[in-house]
Amino acid sequence: MVKVNSVGVTVGYMGDFTDEEKSILNEAAGEGGWRSWAKRMRGVAAASGRRVLAKLAGVGMVTVWRVRVGGRAAIDGTKEGAGRVLSAAQALVASDLSGELNRLVAAAVKGAPTVYDKAMDANYLDPALRSGLGGSFHRLFDGGHTIAGAVRAARGVSADDTVVQEALGTIKALLRDASTPRGLPLATWDKSTFDSVAAALESKFRIPKAWFYELNTYDAADLLGGAIGVVSVIYRWNRADTEEFARLASVIVTSAAVSANPLLMVVSVVAMARAFNKASNADEFAEMIDGGFKGAATSGASLAAIAVAGSAGTSAGLALMVGVTAGILAYKVSDKVSLVAVARFAKDQATVLLDGAKGAIPDP
Repeated sequence: MVKVNSVGVTVGYMGDFTDEEKSILNEAAGEGGWRSWAKRMRGVAAASGRRVLAKLAGVGMVTVWRVRVGGRAAIDGTKEGAGRVLSAAQALVASDLSGELNRLVAAAVKGAPTVYDKAMDANYLDPALRSGLGGSFHRLFDGGHTIAGAVRAARGVSADDTVVQEALGTIKALLRDASTPRGLPLATWDKSTFDSVAAALESKFRIPKAWFYELNTYDAADLLGGAIGVVSVIYRWNRADTEEFARLASVIVTSAAVSANPLLMVVSVVAMARAFNKASNADEFAEMIDGGFKGAATSGASLAAIAVAGSAGTSAGLALMVGVTAGILAYKVSDKVSLVAVARFAKDQATVLLDGAKGAIPDP
């Protein structure tokens, strides 16, 4: 029998449905999507064969439910696959392939220096200032290569260009410098201050000056790495559980450390904070540890595979395929391993052996 009321339709005749399907049909009565359909059924239910109508109504609702469940399963599978690819891709931009990406960007924006390039280099091109700006490292100290500094330097340098042409010229000049090994600075440093901080870091913490310079600059590959990191974090912000988010945070931290990518380090801090926020009890902290281990394994596998492929003299395309494949395989294999479970098992076995050893010692 079909009962039609103010909230929807409930099916009284459910002869061939499973218990789960019966539950879904009964719950469907309260879903807003069924209300207008229930009103249209009211008159028909009063005048038609109710048993047949009930069966038709039930079949329709179960079909919709099955399509919905199948669609959700397909979407979840796509999300999982996308998560694996993003985790592998995050490590790729920290590898030697980043140089290939920079060369591609350089080829796309190559050309003779424009008035905008010269305006950004104005302080370095000035003979009175040039000697104190660090030679090839001058972009960190000359004030014309941060985004704000480039905009100030390029403003009004060409009376013939419109505002749009000026903006495009500035962007192209920035991309041209971003695709070089020195990259672009996040902020302008005073050279003497930078040198003193770099010397202190190297003497006290063994942090090389070159790595500290990299930490203060970014290139095209770093921009891509930061973009992938942001997309990954946004993509999983609410969807991922504690372990999965910790895995993501570990991949980002590893990539940021290897590549000295300052943009990605900012993303990694946000990702780690979110992972800690998700872990609200001891079991979830254990999941966070497992996720961190699995993320490090994924990015480590990609980086190692690319290093081996590069040492063998393979092309960048083949190295890319090897790195992605290694990362995805590591993702799948590590997914079946729990570092915390292994540690607990080892601890339990050690306790058993210790107890057995104590029992074997005769009392004095």
